[in-house]
Amino acid sequence: MKKRLMKLFLGAAAILLVAIIVQACKAYYFRSDYTDVNKLLHESNNLKTKPFLKAHLINGDVIILYDKWQVDTVKNCVTGNGVQYDFNRQKKFEGNVTIVFESVAIYETNTKLENPEAARIATLGLLAGVDVVIGVICLTVPKACFGSCPTFYINEHDNFHYSDAEGFSNAIAPSLEYGDIDALNNTRVTGNTFSITMKNEALETHCVNDVKLFAYPRNTNERIYHTRQDDFYICENTYKITKAIGEEGDITALLRNDDKQERFSLADDKNLVTREEVYLTYDNVENISDLGLVASFRQTMLTTYLIYSAIGYMGDQVGDIFAEIERGKYKGDKLSSVYKEFGDIDVYVWNDKQRIWEIQGGWYETGPIALNHQMLPIKNISSAKSVKVKLVLNKGLWRLDYLALTNIKKKVTPVELSPDQILNKGKLDAHALSSIKDPGKYLISMPGSLYTFNFTLPEKDQDYELFLYSKGYYLEWMRAHWLKDKDLLALRQLIENPKKYLEKETKSYKKYETQMEQEFWNSRIDPQIFSYNEK
Repeated sequence: MKKRLMKLFLGAAAILLVAIIVQACKAYYFRSDYTDVNKLLHESNNLKTKPFLKAHLINGDVIILYDKWQVDTVKNCVTGNGVQYDFNRQKKFEGNVTIVFESVAIYETNTKLENPEAARIATLGLLAGVDVVIGVICLTVPKACFGSCPTFYINEHDNFHYSDAEGFSNAIAPSLEYGDIDALNNTRVTGNTFSITMKNEALETHCVNDVKLFAYPRNTNERIYHTRQDDFYICENTYKITKAIGEEGDITALLRNDDKQERFSLADDKNLVTREEVYLTYDNVENISDLGLVASFRQTMLTTYLIYSAIGYMGDQVGDIFAEIERGKYKGDKLSSVYKEFGDIDVYVWNDKQRIWEIQGGWYETGPIALNHQMLPIKNISSAKSVKVKLVLNKGLWRLDYLALTNIKKKVTPVELSPDQILNKGKLDAHALSSIKDPGKYLISMPGSLYTFNFTLPEKDQDYELFLYSKGYYLEWMRAHWLKDKDLLALRQLIENPKKYLEKETKSYKKYETQMEQEFWNSRIDPQIFSYNEK
């Protein structure tokens, strides 16, 4: 009897030991099929403890390296022990693997990329679950976590709820890289130097290819404004709003002055795509020829919510989908189709002779952080007594700060200035400067990074209107708590049938709408107290 009990005990212990070994040694899952591998790689426990590097190749193959790998900057490759899957996700090879940099469309990893030799990985690297590792988590409203590409500040200690510029907001992948111009709306410049600070205040990798300052001299009572088409005009005179009316009533006080006191509305309860109208009246416009409408505006949290929803729907297949973007399956216009449903801030002017509203054009700029300052030339003003303007815009999408009329004098071309120095948290950084000045390189900015760009202006004590040009792209990190939102059908509907998706998503968005602004700013990373490179 004792021997039989002993055999049963030993048998049970052996089964328990095997179970413990299988659970602890997750390396065995690399022998499974690709779908199982993806799920196991993104399990919360593995995100913390099991390092991996997954390379999505341009030819469609996927290579997964685990435990350890080496970056060879001389041979431009990564080597390590892993598994290679072909285009059809059938296992092709297992063992020592070499990955040539130029063969990679996108990387995925759950390991911090800190060493200089890892820069080539960082420029294509989607980081998954690193928020858990570094302890930066946004839980209350996950789709309102702070994020918005590089933010620029004239005074790095100011503007808690604003930045002076927000670079390339739509460039969410390497193939979507573009250059962006933002008016700095600066006060009078004294001396011949100008500094602006670029921060990474989110869980994102910013790959910055270029930063320049555009400058044009201005005289007293002159302003230089730029348009949506990036044309620049000297303007004079300012005609402020006499009266502004929205659906809530008189909003003149909110739109009359450039004071960051914004007018905004909440999204419609039944459909996120719902237009509203704002009516503006300008009395006593002394000169009705060559008028332009100047506006300061930005977006609400709605587009941020949609970006994070889309990434969350990708789940553990986020790398596969971004690799398809890089291979050209999803073009930029396809990815932005959901935004096109909202339309522009359309501008109409009342033609008193024909008794009709005439379309003049419109504005659109993605991003909830920096105020955009742009001018729209308007035509066919029929009355000197009063100029009437109508804005038609998507309800719940826009925050309006200031709208005024001005007279356009002439079109001009500003001078382009490259930085003389770049400081990395107060210290000169020659490598950062050479990266910005070399068109083939990128300045890589990780969460908590803070770079100050110093420029020399052409003439001392000449006042200039300044504009910031930034070029690059950024990669959102895959937050660990987004993985549970995987829904490829919803992602497909968002891309293929955005109108239906936005109507269906209204209820979910309205649940969080009033909380998102506070959560967004509360989850911002402060570079003064946080550094990605800290252990």
